[in-house]
Amino acid sequence: MRKELFCSFVVCVALSFSVPMGDASSKRESSVVEVVRDWGPSVVNIGTEKVVLLRQQPFWRGYGHQYDAAFQNFFGSQMVSPVKVKSIGSGVILDPTGLIVTNAHVVNMASRVYVTLSDGTSVEGTIIVVDQPDDLALVKIEPPQSFKNLKLIDSKDVLVGETVIAIGNPLGLENSVSAGVVSGKKRVFGNPQMGIIMRDLIQTDAAINAGNSGGALLNLDGELVGVNLAVAQNAVNIGFAVSADKIKALVAQYHVRQNGKEKQLSSARISVQ
Repeated sequence: MRKELFCSFVVCVALSFSVPMGDASSKRESSVVEVVRDWGPSVVNIGTEKVVLLRQQPFWRGYGHQYDAAFQNFFGSQMVSPVKVKSIGSGVILDPTGLIVTNAHVVNMASRVYVTLSDGTSVEGTIIVVDQPDDLALVKIEPPQSFKNLKLIDSKDVLVGETVIAIGNPLGLENSVSAGVVSGKKRVFGNPQMGIIMRDLIQTDAAINAGNSGGALLNLDGELVGVNLAVAQNAVNIGFAVSADKIKALVAQYHVRQNGKEKQLSSARISVQ
């Protein structure tokens, strides 16, 4: 009897060491990891190409006018602008149709827009809506693969102190992830001297850097809290995002316009390309 019990004990111990631990029991499989895995593919890299006049660049100052004139005289009257400028930012795919939200300043004055998906696939996008006051824009692509509908949270349900995850392309580093909390709601951000004031912003301490603009700020339920906008200069970990409410309003306005009901909208609010 003792021999049988001893053998059973040995077998049980051996089995306990031989059975691998499942992913569900691993502490590494946190809620942040799950959100990034599920919704990271919805965040894209947006590259733009824009043609500008040198006179529009502060670096050149008065010399820009001279260079513009010189290039126009040399290349002929058809030479409108001699310089092509490339920039990079982020965007978020909202639905299976390939509708993407980003910041207006990411695609401002872009002559061409390129969207790079998380798997490296690059497709050309079309700017369809620009909302300058809220610094939002909608870009459309023909999706080469299927995407999920991304749920946008109601701003009244955002909790100050809740964990949020920023996903974007800071400095061109695709799908970089940072995490923090919602630091505040209904913040005001801008430059009064330039006439730029933005209201009802979400404040977060999740790291946001150049290139993060237009990327996703998600909560632990995978809902879009907002689109990352900017950071306060000369500050540490004070970033801002345009709230999901404004994104929903812009998408709704666009769909109304698509249905031929322009009279219900303020034409000064948004421009449809």
